[in-house]
Amino acid sequence: MAISYVQPLLLLLGSLFFLPALRAVNFEYCNKSGYDFGNVTHVNISPNPVGPDVGELSITVIGYAKESIHTGSIEVYAKSENITDLLRKQPCTIESGTKFVLPLSEVPKDILEGNYKYGVSLLDEKVGDSKEAKVRMCVDFDLPTSSSTLSSA
Repeated sequence: MAISYVQPLLLLLGSLFFLPALRAVNFEYCNKSGYDFGNVTHVNISPNPVGPDVGELSITVIGYAKESIHTGSIEVYAKSENITDLLRKQPCTIESGTKFVLPLSEVPKDILEGNYKYGVSLLDEKVGDSKEAKVRMCVDFDLPTSSSTLSSA
């Protein structure tokens, strides 16, 4: 009896190709129309779904930059109607004309009252003579939860 290694190999390769897409979440630009800086193609969250016992998340934002940021930062926040909590901030640089991957690990899971969203903002710390950072790109998204997580909350 001949054993075929092709089918298991194809299954393994196929699962590796599609697994990253299973962690992607729907997002929207904060300004609802996009940014001149570039575009976001994926927002991935791990674990996905986010269960009630999860304390920290890993968030990865992937996209394409039309412009450079040499002194920038990424902020992750949770926001409700009345409150915005900054959860994590880290420095970053991005070169124009490149695909960017912004990994954010150890992001605390925040629980705000009522409806809330998570968001990621890409800030340019040095824009002309301005002392304030400029938002170059921003996306908002809901945390992916399972139906069992929703019913236990």
